[in-house]
Amino acid sequence: MPEQKIVAHRQLADSWDPPTDWVVTTLAERGQDAFVRLLLRASLGDPHHTSTRESAQDDFQELISAAGTAFDATAWFTVADQQGDFGVVLPQLFPDDPTTGTLFYLAVVPERRGQGRGRQLHSFGLGQLARRGATHYVGSADPANAPMLAIFRANGCQLDPT
Repeated sequence: MPEQKIVAHRQLADSWDPPTDWVVTTLAERGQDAFVRLLLRASLGDPHHTSTRESAQDDFQELISAAGTAFDATAWFTVADQQGDFGVVLPQLFPDDPTTGTLFYLAVVPERRGQGRGRQLHSFGLGQLARRGATHYVGSADPANAPMLAIFRANGCQLDPT
């Protein structure tokens, strides 16, 4: 039986500026090893993300490959504030349709969950897609991923079951 997903979509009209206390760092600036370490830390406890320390680099290379010709190391981000690193977001334009984008991954470190950071990271990611020329966002989540579905709703996405 195919895996069920909830598809989220919305039009993108404007960008979203992050809070002034955020420190946003790109993959290009941070370096792949440090970026992957934070991504793995942020994925702890996520039943929908199955990377391990042993597989994380290979899994990350698969994401880069999936981005194809639209991959841009300056467009995938880690985010921190005065309390330290709290999340990652990977906004990605579709290689065959650069007016449409998605977020390959979004995660908040476990100790910072439940504070609205996921919603903010999602908004930031949508804004980055808009800044890069996307006018439409498409995302998806497992129907059991209640936090992600709540983020979609909070950020104005329409949800459709597949």
